[in-house]
Amino acid sequence: MKKILNILPVLAGACWGSSGIFVRVLYEAGFDNMSITFARLSVTVLLIGIVILIKDKSLFRIQRRDVPLLMISGFFGYFLMNLFYNSSINLLSLSLASILLCTAPVYVIIFGAIVFKEKITPLKIICLVGVVVGCVLLSGIVESGALQWSVYGILMGVFCSMSNAVCTMGCNEASGVRGIDALTVLFYNAFFALIPTIFLADFGTIGSFIAADPAKGLGLLFVNATVASLLPNLFFNLSFKYMESGVVSILASGAEPTAALIFGILLFSEVPTVVGFIGMVVVIGSIIVLTSAKSEKVKTE
Repeated sequence: MKKILNILPVLAGACWGSSGIFVRVLYEAGFDNMSITFARLSVTVLLIGIVILIKDKSLFRIQRRDVPLLMISGFFGYFLMNLFYNSSINLLSLSLASILLCTAPVYVIIFGAIVFKEKITPLKIICLVGVVVGCVLLSGIVESGALQWSVYGILMGVFCSMSNAVCTMGCNEASGVRGIDALTVLFYNAFFALIPTIFLADFGTIGSFIAADPAKGLGLLFVNATVASLLPNLFFNLSFKYMESGVVSILASGAEPTAALIFGILLFSEVPTVVGFIGMVVVIGSIIVLTSAKSEKVKTE
């Protein structure tokens, strides 16, 4: 059982790494960015809602003081993260888009320094530089014949990572500090993220996609929400009950870009160059060191 539990954060990272596959399939089917986001979030809200109804209906209750936090985390974190990630997936290689998403710990440190006056140590600075250098190497900017990239795509990836950091900090505050159940946080994050998509999604395209082959269309949307949203978030949050937070973050941070790299090679022939692969290793290594240092600090305190 312990070995199975240790695999949970790896499975979470692998699921997140596969999300680009669904995004590209839906883009090819005629979906725009907002419609993809609506399709994923609506099914996610429905599935988490069903889980809560089965487990404990009281998990739907939240205190009034927690609403602003969950709204900020849902909109500026979960909603924008999905929106920016979908754009970056369409413009970058899967591995590069995933690596940019995984740099969220960098922005957590920066936001922490600005908002909470947390100290940025020399080790953190070295790791931050390592992340930037690694992303530059992987992007293909410094060499010809490298993976697919664009300035706009990289900007979308950077904004996605910032939104991921906001979502991470919001979830940590909600679950870790305020003690809100993880399922409740996941449900309201997805719920508040879903609201703006209702007014901007192309329901004609979604309806036509489902009507063309209901079983296939609904099945794909269900698998997309389950694999790319529901399961990884549940696996990730469940891991914290049995493992140290630093270990969970390290395993997930390493598994996500690795899975995206493998999927990119197998499905889209996105083979990184030697320089790009080195950049990927540098980024993952820097994130692992950052996460380990933060974990050790919390453990000491």
